[in-house]
This record gives sequence, C-alpha cells and structure tokens, in this order.
Amino acid sequence: MTVKVKHLVVSVLLVGAALSLLQFVVIPKLQVRAAVKDYEAGAPGGKKAMLAAIERAAVAKRLELIREYMIGYGEASPTRSFDVYAGPGSTMSISPQDGGESRVWSWEEKLPYLQEYVAEGPADSYLFGAANQLAQYYKGEGDSDRALAVLEKAEERGGSWRAKLALERAKLYADLGDSESAMRLVERLEAEPPSVNLDFSGEVTQLKAKLLVGQGRGEEALEAVERELRALEERVAKLKAEWPDKEDIVPAKLEELKPLREQLEKALDENGATVSGTVKRSDGTPMARVGVFLRRESDVHHSIVDGEPYQILTDAQGRYEFNNVIPGAYQLYLGLLFDQIDGWTWPTMNDDWIVVGGGDTLTENAVLRPLIDVKQPVDEAELTGPTVKFAWEPVEGASSYTLYGTIPIEGGTSSMAIRQGIAQSEIELSAEEIYETTAAYSYRDADGKLELDPTSVLGFSNPDLRYSWYVEAYDNDDRLITRSNGYRLNEETMGALPFFYLKERTLTAADRLMLDGRLDEALAEYKRAYEADSRDRHSLNMIARIYGAQASLARSEEPRTQAVPYLEALLQLAPGNRNILFELFDHYDKLGDRGKAEAYYERDLEAGGGKTNGYSQSRYAAFLMKARRTEEAIVQFREALERDRSHRFVGSYLAAELYAGASFGKVAELAAAYPERAPYKSGTPDWRKLVEALAAESEADKEAYGRLLKSALEAYLDGNSQAMDAVEAPAIRDFIAALRKVD
Repeated sequence: MTVKVKHLVVSVLLVGAALSLLQFVVIPKLQVRAAVKDYEAGAPGGKKAMLAAIERAAVAKRLELIREYMIGYGEASPTRSFDVYAGPGSTMSISPQDGGESRVWSWEEKLPYLQEYVAEGPADSYLFGAANQLAQYYKGEGDSDRALAVLEKAEERGGSWRAKLALERAKLYADLGDSESAMRLVERLEAEPPSVNLDFSGEVTQLKAKLLVGQGRGEEALEAVERELRALEERVAKLKAEWPDKEDIVPAKLEELKPLREQLEKALDENGATVSGTVKRSDGTPMARVGVFLRRESDVHHSIVDGEPYQILTDAQGRYEFNNVIPGAYQLYLGLLFDQIDGWTWPTMNDDWIVVGGGDTLTENAVLRPLIDVKQPVDEAELTGPTVKFAWEPVEGASSYTLYGTIPIEGGTSSMAIRQGIAQSEIELSAEEIYETTAAYSYRDADGKLELDPTSVLGFSNPDLRYSWYVEAYDNDDRLITRSNGYRLNEETMGALPFFYLKERTLTAADRLMLDGRLDEALAEYKRAYEADSRDRHSLNMIARIYGAQASLARSEEPRTQAVPYLEALLQLAPGNRNILFELFDHYDKLGDRGKAEAYYERDLEAGGGKTNGYSQSRYAAFLMKARRTEEAIVQFREALERDRSHRFVGSYLAAELYAGASFGKVAELAAAYPERAPYKSGTPDWRKLVEALAAESEADKEAYGRLLKSALEAYLDGNSQAMDAVEAPAIRDFIAALRKVD
C-alpha cells in the first residue's frame, strides 16, 4: 500500500492540532471543572487546585474564577471573610463538610488576585467587592492613604457601583477620625438622585447619624433617621401600589434604622464614644486581621450581616478602634480563620455587655486562651463499671469546673451540664447519675408532623451511642476562663478525643420500644418494670422523661402533673438530684402549693451547698412575691440581678418594688440600673420607659391611680387574667402586659 507524502503531512498536522486542542483547551477546561468541584465540596487540596486552575486559565477565565470564587465568597466586608464568628456565649462557623477543607481564603492567598481584579477587572459589583476588601486590608496594615486610593481609583472607573464606593470611602474617613471628609461625601451622595437600591439611602443616613452624634448633634441625627424612615415607608407604599401581587417589600435598612432611632431617642444630648482594644492570645501574641464586630443590642439575636455599623479588621499589632459609637449597649464578636482559632478559645459569656455612654473612651480587649486537654475517658473507651472517672488538665486560676455531656441526635448534637461546682480537675460519678442527667428533648419532622426524637429521650442511657464530654473552667467570680471543647484541626492541637461508650447497662424491652418510636407502649412497659421493682431507677427516670417530653411537645402541663409521683419516688433513690428538686419546685409553684414549693427549693439550695444560679433564685423571688412576702422577694431579686447580667426578671423586681410602695422615681432609677438584655430574643421591654409612663399617667389623681395600680398588680400576682385584661389605664395595661411575658 502506497501513502502519498502530502496525505501523511496532513495527517500529522491533524494529529498535532488535535493534541494541541487537547492540551490547551480540553484538558484545562477539565482541570478547571475538577478544581471547582473539589473547592465547592471542601475536598482536601481543593483550594490549592483552585489556585492552580486560576494560574493556568486564560485572562477572561482567570478573571471569572477570581470573581466567582474569591470576591464572590468574600463579598465586600469582613462579615464574609472568616470561618468562625465567636461572641458572648455563642460560636457560629461555616463548617467544612465531613471534616473537609475551609473555603475561606486567607489574605496571603487572595491578596494578589484582588489587586489584579481591581487593576484589570470590569467595573461591576465584583470590582466594588475587591476594592472594598483591599481597602480593609490596607487600613489594617496602617496604610490608610493606600486604602483610600484604591476606593477612589475604583470609583473613578464609573459603573453603577460608583456611589457605593464613595460611601465606603466615607465610612473609611469616619473610621480614621476625619469626620469632615466623611460628611462631605455623605452630603454629595444625598444630593444625587435616589438609588434604585432601597437600602442605599438608609445606609448613607446610618453613617450620617454616627457622624452627627460624634459632633454632639444628636437631635439632628434623630431627625435625619426619622426623615429617612418616612421616605423609605413612602417608597415601599408606592412600590406596593404599583405591584400589588408582589410579595411584601421590606428593605433591610427599614428594620435596621428603627433600633437606631430608639438608640438616638435615649441619647439625644450625648456625644459619640470611642471603643478600642486589642485581640491577643494569652501568651501575648497579637492577632492580625481578625474581624471585630461591635454589635448593638438589637442585632445580637441573629447572625452577623453586612449592614451592621461597627465592623473592622485588627492591624498587625491586633489593635482595633471604633469612633463615633452611638451610646447604648453592645456585645463584641470576633471573626477568625480556622488557623487562628485552632487549639484556642475566646472565653466569653452571654451576659458580657459593653455599656457605652456619651463621650466615653472605652478599652475592651479580647484574649484567646488555650483549650483544656482532656485525659479520660477518651478515644472511644467502653466503660462497663458502675462509676465513671472524668479527668482533665488543671487550669491556673480556676476555682471550679463544670462538666458537660453531649449526645448525638438526628441532625446534630445536644449538650447538657452533668455536674457543676467541681473543685478539682477530676471527678468520679456513678453511672446512675449520668443516666439521670436531664437532656434536652429534640424533635424531627415525620411527613410534615413534628414528633419527638426518641434518642434524646433516652439520653445517656443508650449503650449503643457514642457520647462525648467537655469541661469549662471558672474563676472565683464565676467568670469563664477557658474550656476543652473547640476547634482542634491538626495533630499538634488534636490531643485525646473525648468520646466514650457507657456499656454498664443493656437496653431493656421498654428502651427498644421507645427507640422504635412507640412511646405509649414504652411508657406502659416502664411502668410494669417499676411495679415489679420499686428501686428501678432507670424505669422511674424514663417514665418522668416521657411525660416531660409529651408535655413539651403538647405544650401542656397535664403530662408533667402525671410525672410528679414518679419524680418524687426517684428523688427517694437519688435525694441530691438538683434537676428533680427544681422541677418539683417549679411544679408546686405553678400549682400554688406554697408549702411544698418552698420545701423543694430549700432542698435544692441545700444540695448545692447554699449556692444557686440567677434563674433559680429569681424564680424563688417571684414565688415569694406571689405569696405576698414582698420584702423577702425584693432581697432575693436584688441578689439574683447582680449575678444574672441579662436582668431577665427585672420586670418582676420592679413590680415588687411598686407593690411595696416605692416611688415611680426610685423604680425608674432601678429600671435604668438593671436594663433587661436578652441576647437570644428580640424586642425586650424598656422598663424605664414603662415606669416613666406610669408616673406621667398618675399625675391627674395620684391617690386613685395608686389604688388602681395596686389592684392590677394584685390581679397579676393571683394570675387573674380576666382582671388584668380589664385594666383600662393604658400605661398600667402596657406594664402588666410586659410583666406577663417575664420568664
């Protein structure tokens, strides 16, 4: 067979073209696709593969990858740049799937690509994000001129995000203390036509209010906020009229400006404040480029969002500073990468509030401390004896420890305190005490119907479940020092794993029925077992827990009433169980059996060595108040309020003072001294305002008003809903309505 040379040449060229196509087009596309898949899944090495894909990509594709997987994920502010957000009593994280790799880029990884996009990318929303992140970075490095320049240069390129970039520049001037330059930009933005973005003008107003308060012009700040709220409401009403079938339009800034208005109303004559500090480790190492968020009282019940007014990055020495802070109550939160918090914790508590007064200069430092190393039980130990010994490394300065247990439930875990007030760094407990630890009930969706997760009802009594545990260390003032649970992400910080199995008992027939979801049958079987053996603690405990779970699900007290004789029988076998003692106090208090309620509270107090927590003491104070032992109640309330800085029972305390005959002026002062702050719910009452309203309403006839208020308080103490609902005086009605929600 003869092959012509020209045909051979053509064939070679075709093969070469195919190989080139494969090498320079097909393979890179497959590599990019694989890199994207691994990165999005958080697969180990996913970030490294993504960086390699970016480096190999052609210019257009390179910018696309930077845009989507660096700028898009990081967005514009520090709120999106971290793996972990830690604050008083809570930690939120963007956890990698199945122990995979974080998708959050460090500054070292993303910095050159942000710079590239600002220089070469199109004038779009991603340019805004990249420029804003770079400005934050340069500011944290102490190069404020470069930070301002990158925003100004991006703004000069035009595009629909020009105004947003100008606003970010104004915020930066404000952060740097140059209020004059910031206000000039704000006034320029106010003069421009309204943005189609409903939130933008509210964001401008938010900054303007801060600047005005910083200049001591609180009334002007309030007027600006009220004007913007009216304008937003008018725009929303107009849009609703134009689009009646559209879902409700609620601009985020409409909701954010309302609490700002309340803040300004409380601090009309006060200047702005400065809050600054450092973020360091306990060994003195400063923590650079940590996110710091000063969060208003109205914001701490939800996760951190972009629109919150006080957020910044620490500099190379771990320093931060907020200027023009509007007076009010705040909590400090941190944003951290996994590498920054690995092996460390920030020991905060949910009542850690920063109270900012007008003109204050406050220093609030954050110190991260090493996690406690645990000793035993660890590494999935199978425990078969009648007792369990827990041991951990001692913590310098600790006066007590609290031991927690964690059970796996559907969709997560549930933790509860096993023992508090432990003096040493070890303790040996009976297996029975662990079994009887009160675990929280969890629920699951079953074909649209909510049902109990039986695993949570059985708690620590399931020998087939793998449990875990952790400890917290406290100082003499009951302030948290550090804990053992936290982020341990590499071999150096991992240590022993606090997992164990409780194999001292085996599942009974009743247990198996319950785990199958057959609660009624399980309850009957537990009762039969108890009737056969009156010292069967497990069956007693489970009968009480099933009734408690049913009461929780049905939101009814009737099942709890059925549980009482079983709780009392269990208490005979476990006389020091404080959970049972308080539950029985709670039951008889609600029932109105004051003799039994007080007896159980006194036993609970005795079991705790004379110590109790703020919640229990407040509940007891409320019990005394209902019994008309008002002076005793006031003493108990005062002690509890000093220890529980959330002041969740302050309304009841004020009611006791009013009932005892205290003046409105005195009670208003007490309300100001003990403001209610609940970090896990919104809309807490302003008790000072409520009391001042009572005082104003009483002016017409103080003597008659005093009798009317006394009568309304009597109705509240007696639980007389009909009489409470019949109160006609608006201020009294509002006060009683707030009082009925105290819990």
